[in-house]
Amino acid sequence: MWLSALPAVIVLVSVLESTATISGPLLPYLFPPKSPDGVNPALLGNWYQEFEFLDRGFIVHFQGTIQYFTNKTYRVTGDLKATSTAPGIPFVIHYDYDGNGEWQATDAELVIKVINAEVPLSSTILGEKTIPAIDLGLPSDSPAMDLGPKFKLAQSQRYDIRSTSKDKIVLETNGLYEDTFMINMTRTKRTYLR
Repeated sequence: MWLSALPAVIVLVSVLESTATISGPLLPYLFPPKSPDGVNPALLGNWYQEFEFLDRGFIVHFQGTIQYFTNKTYRVTGDLKATSTAPGIPFVIHYDYDGNGEWQATDAELVIKVINAEVPLSSTILGEKTIPAIDLGLPSDSPAMDLGPKFKLAQSQRYDIRSTSKDKIVLETNGLYEDTFMINMTRTKRTYLR
């Protein structure tokens, strides 16, 4: 009985083999594989990002670029601005942010870890008057002169990837007070320069 089915099995195997030979090389293009190595290819490249969150009496606003590399490292540069929410004369502090670290991502989540951060004071604005950092007369080892050492290095931050496209990615994360905020990233060829 099984001998009568043998020719049909041989024909079926030969058809499947031919189909696999023809369609096999095309399948990765039709159904891109998931990223088991932690490098989500949608994130690779240079991205402009702008976001803000609340932090102890200030609204913190970041504007700059982040670049994700295939070796799971990243670099972020930009302007970190803290605006006082206290009543009275408006007070704004500008820092130049330059940091790097490691990243990994799946289709649903991005995790970054800060390895190094230099965040020197750039200027302050009190009311209408802008005061460059050099004119403040603060000692160079003053904690206000560089926020970099205050960053918790090697601490991970998780982001939910809400959407990805060729030129735009939307991330969502929790702030310091368990408030959520969105980060919209748009692909750019330019890197933020101070």
